[in-house]
Amino acid sequence: MIHEDNGPVFPVVIFPENIRKIIDTTHEESCFPVNYIAAALFFAASVAVGNYRTLEANSFKAKAHLFMALLGSPGSGKTHPINFAIAPFLELDKESIKEYQNKLNEWRKAPDGAKGDKPKAKQLRFQDITMEAITKVLGESKRGIFVFVDELRGWISSFNKYNAGGGDREQWLSLYSGVPITVNRKGEDDITFVTDPYVSVIGGIQPGILPKLFGGENTDNGFFYRMLFVNNPAEGEPMLWKSIDLPSGCEEEWEQFLTKMLDASGYNSDDETLKVYSFNEDAWEVVRQWQNDTEIENSERGSLSDIAIFRKTQDYCLRFCLIIHAMREAAGEIPLSTIVDENTALRATILANYFFETSKYAYKLIQMGGVDHGRFFDLLNALNTDFTSDQAVAVGKQLQISRSTVFRYLRNESDGIFLKKTGPGKYSKI
Repeated sequence: MIHEDNGPVFPVVIFPENIRKIIDTTHEESCFPVNYIAAALFFAASVAVGNYRTLEANSFKAKAHLFMALLGSPGSGKTHPINFAIAPFLELDKESIKEYQNKLNEWRKAPDGAKGDKPKAKQLRFQDITMEAITKVLGESKRGIFVFVDELRGWISSFNKYNAGGGDREQWLSLYSGVPITVNRKGEDDITFVTDPYVSVIGGIQPGILPKLFGGENTDNGFFYRMLFVNNPAEGEPMLWKSIDLPSGCEEEWEQFLTKMLDASGYNSDDETLKVYSFNEDAWEVVRQWQNDTEIENSERGSLSDIAIFRKTQDYCLRFCLIIHAMREAAGEIPLSTIVDENTALRATILANYFFETSKYAYKLIQMGGVDHGRFFDLLNALNTDFTSDQAVAVGKQLQISRSTVFRYLRNESDGIFLKKTGPGKYSKI
C-alpha cells in the first residue's frame, strides 16, 4: 500500500513499458518498495548512458550523472533494489578486470623494449571513495564510474578525512558539475588532472541522521541541494516473502536492457567521440514553460529553500531528459536520434517535480531534527499517557496519519525526550 502522506510516489510513468513491468514484478514478488526499485533502475540507466552523451540547451550543458540518496529507516528495503539494478555492471566488471589482470601480467613479463603502453583497467563500479583514488580511476575510465555506498553516512563522513583543508567536499561539488578537477598526491610530486569527470553516487540514508550529514555547512555550501532524495511511502507496511528466487526473467530482461544502453553509449567501443543532443522546438517549450511556471510560483509563494532546491532540480531535469531519451531508444519506443522530443521532455519534468517534492520533504526533516514534529505532536497530544501501538495507529487514522508514519514516529522517538517504550508494543508519554 502506498501512502502519499509519507512523501510523494515515484512516477513510474516516466519509464518504458518493459521497465514498468520489472518494477511491478519485483515489487509484487520480491517486496521491493516501488520508489526504491524505480529510483535504482533509473540510477543504473544513468550509469549506462555514461560520459559520452551530453544535452545542450540555451547556455546549459548536461550529462547523465546523479547523486542519489534512498531515504528510509534500517530494514526498510533500500539495499536489495540497488543490488538488483547494478548487478549487470558487476558482472561486466568481473569479466573486464579478469581480462585486465591477464593483460597486466603479460605486460609485466614482456621485455622492457617491447612492453608498449601499460594496460588500463575498465570498470564501472568503484568502491574506494577517497578523492585521490577517485581521480586516479577517472583518469583511466573516461566513460565514467559509479559509487554505491550502502550507507551514505560513510561517504559524507569521509570528506576531508585525509584533507583537513576542506578540499574533498569541494571536489565532490565539482564532480557533480562535471568540471575539471586536480588532485595533488600527498607527499608526492604526482598530480592528477581530470578534464571531463563523470561519477554517479547512490546509497541509503536514515532520516534521523539527515540533520547531521546535510545540515549546517552541507546546506550552506549547496551540497544538500545536489542530492536526489527518494522516500518510501510504504515504509512500515509488511514485507512478506513470496518466492525463493527473483521473478523469472526479470534479471535477464534488465541485463539485456542495460546491455543495449551500454552498447549505444560506446561501452564496447574505443570511440570516445562525444554525442551532442538537443531539443526539438516543442520539447524545449515543454521544459521552458515548466521552468518558468515553477520559478514564478516559487518566487511568489515559495520559501528561500524552495527556490534553492528548484534551481538544482531544473539542472537535473536536463539530465533526466538525456537518460529518459536513452531508455526509450533501448526499449524501441523511439528511433536512434540526437533530438529529444516533447514526450521525453514531459516525462523529465514529471520526474523533476517528484524530486523537487522529496528534496523539500528532506529539507523539512533536517529543520525538524529528522522527524516531522508538527504531525508527531498532533498524534502525541491525541493519545493517552500510556498507549499501545494499535491505539496509536487507530488515533493516527483519525488524524489521517498513515500506519507506516505512526510506526516510523514510534521507532524514531521511543527512548527519546517525548516517548518511552515500556514493553512490546507499549509506550508511555514523558
